[in-house]
Amino acid sequence: MPRKTKLNDELIKICSENIKLGLPYSTCAKAIGITYETWANWTKYGKEGKEPYSRFYIAIQEAEAELMRECLNAVKMSMKLGDVKSAMFLLERRFGSDGYGRQSQGDVKAETKNLNVNVNATQDENEKIRREILSKLTPR
Repeated sequence: MPRKTKLNDELIKICSENIKLGLPYSTCAKAIGITYETWANWTKYGKEGKEPYSRFYIAIQEAEAELMRECLNAVKMSMKLGDVKSAMFLLERRFGSDGYGRQSQGDVKAETKNLNVNVNATQDENEKIRREILSKLTPR
């Protein structure tokens, strides 16, 4: 017999409201007295279609979509009021793959080589240079 779950309609409602406020999953889990691992398991079971977890998963997805809609409406309102940064934010996030995103710095490849190219110096010249350097380093 499967273990009884703590998940019920009341907890689903609380989670949905918290997601609409913008709380991260880990904080939502704490708010209803479960660990993040339990939250992740409930989400996994919900994706698999198991009840009551599927109702939980659907409610969370709907709440996230509603939050995203509200945020985008706020960004668009800010854009209409002349905030260029809001427009850039939306272009970077929504249309980043179409050329409006920030360029990744991870594609840079650098190669450094340290070469000592003093092949014409004799052993005596090298020793003289070494002594001069050491004389400057010795305490007076």
